[in-house]
Amino acid sequence: KALNDLSPIVKNLEQTPEEKFHTTMMMIQASDDKSLLPDAYESAQKITDEKERAQALLDVVNEINYFTRKKDKN
Repeated sequence: KALNDLSPIVKNLEQTPEEKFHTTMMMIQASDDKSLLPDAYESAQKITDEKERAQALLDVVNEINYFTRKKDKN
């Protein structure tokens, strides 16, 4: 229920790109909501530290792979 309550208002949080990325990834993983992947990708692209941005983009790729494998199993 908390996740459902958070989803429509999460954009109101004042967060750095890193925080927004981590929040979005948490929501994706908690809800299996792949529609949030573009938001995670957008946040990852805004991370200024190259090492952190690379890790964030890798995390996005891993989530895409998760959903692709999950789809293939169905």
